[in-house]
Amino acid sequence: MTAAVAPVAEAAPVERRRYDLDALRGFAMLLGIGLHASLSFFPAPWWVQDRTAGLEGPYDEFLWAVHGFRMPVFFLMSGFFTAMLWRRRGLGPLLSHRLRRVALPLALGLATIVPLTNWVGGVAVESGARAAAAQGDIFTAVFSGDVAGVEGLLDRGFDADMRTEPGGWTLLHAAAFTGDPGMVELLLSRGAEPAPVASASEGETPLGVAFHFGHEEAAGLLVEYGGGEGPPAGVEWSDIPGWAAGAWENGEEGEKGEGDSTTGLDLSEAVDSFHHLWFLYFLLWLVAGFAAAAWIVDRRGAGRAGGGGAEWPRWVMWLMIPLTLLPQMYMGGGGAFPVFGPDTYDGFLPLIESPHLLLYYAAFFSFGAMMYGRTGRSGHLLADTVGRRWWLILPVSILIVLPFGLGFTFEPEMFSWPIASALQVLYAWGMCFGLIGLFRALLPRERRGVRYLSDSSYWLYLAHLPLVVAAQMLVRDWPIPSGVKFLGVSAAVTLLLLASYQLFIRYTPIGALLNGKKTRPPRRPPNPDAHATG
Repeated sequence: MTAAVAPVAEAAPVERRRYDLDALRGFAMLLGIGLHASLSFFPAPWWVQDRTAGLEGPYDEFLWAVHGFRMPVFFLMSGFFTAMLWRRRGLGPLLSHRLRRVALPLALGLATIVPLTNWVGGVAVESGARAAAAQGDIFTAVFSGDVAGVEGLLDRGFDADMRTEPGGWTLLHAAAFTGDPGMVELLLSRGAEPAPVASASEGETPLGVAFHFGHEEAAGLLVEYGGGEGPPAGVEWSDIPGWAAGAWENGEEGEKGEGDSTTGLDLSEAVDSFHHLWFLYFLLWLVAGFAAAAWIVDRRGAGRAGGGGAEWPRWVMWLMIPLTLLPQMYMGGGGAFPVFGPDTYDGFLPLIESPHLLLYYAAFFSFGAMMYGRTGRSGHLLADTVGRRWWLILPVSILIVLPFGLGFTFEPEMFSWPIASALQVLYAWGMCFGLIGLFRALLPRERRGVRYLSDSSYWLYLAHLPLVVAAQMLVRDWPIPSGVKFLGVSAAVTLLLLASYQLFIRYTPIGALLNGKKTRPPRRPPNPDAHATG
């Protein structure tokens, strides 16, 4: 085996330092700050609802556009660099590296960043409820779970069937969304229509919303008040396909009473969620699978000697693209509650709880791993040729594939889950290839500023979430345009974390853990002639 692949390895070009792909991986992580900053500006399962929040702005489209490709890009790049480490250093050093750079930061994050995020989120929810009730903002009070505040507003004459806009969500839709049974029962007992249809939002009823987010007690109350039919006798809600497809955490909710100051989103639990650190957990699973395959290759004697991915036929790598369609078809409960891009996951056993999602990201990771060191028919490295027509791929993906994908996903008159799934896969891969080509064209060699951002992006993404929530809470009630708030939150958090990286992370043990040890540049000796007088 070794003799057969050695000539290929000698003739193949040598992979240079990939500043372009390293920057692309950092870019994918930094986009997460903007993605999370957008969540307070439209109805979403989030700790902060800005006073300007609504569906008329561009923020939900921005979320779907970024969500549709960001993590696929990250995992493709991770697969590439994982294969690079294996081939250059061997399997043992690769595993040691991933334990230090991935597993240990994840463990530290679960003990620090996740509890801090939950605490800040809890403060944001409670302050939002108080502010909403004081300002007469009944929708925010419902979203925030302030049962007493909503009851006071209803006593002042607010309509229990108030809508966000003509044909939009009612207060009962909002209560079903959070899953707070106390809020649902209050609105129903005060005469709210139990089954209003939100014609401007895919024809959803409150029961459909509660079903989508897995709120069993809220769903039971809605059925009890005539808001729809419950499951057949002997059948549990969870037995029905599509149940809890959009659940916030693990598809489960806590038991909430009227006296509870938190909402049905379980945002106050200490460490029952990975939050934004889930990608590190998934990466560990994928590296484990890669290590098993690499061990087999090493045993056959083709490991680092092969140089390029000769042990995997080229067609296996390209098969990853159509293979992605299979797990995509299972997203959103198989289209029962459509989403654009991959599902959100926050469990602990992806092989059991969400195998389709693990398979989805494994396809991108595997493509990146098999791309490392591999040449195309032209004899050039694939990393130097994939996405070479980026100037065409990116506009087509953003201006054509994305809008049609959103239409076939969310527009009732266009809805077709097979077509939507195919377009979502096409969008994800198109953005991956297009961005690889774009970054290769822009960053063929090292640029100090870009390299600095690439290095800092890991820290910025790990630490950003509690700061984003705090900043959203700070500007929530400011009477300024949402665009100014969104850009201000994104920029302020990024700049603050960049300063913290330079001052407290880059040259410390934490920085060494995240990016390897960095050496401070030596200070220049004073120039004795600088103050000389002529």
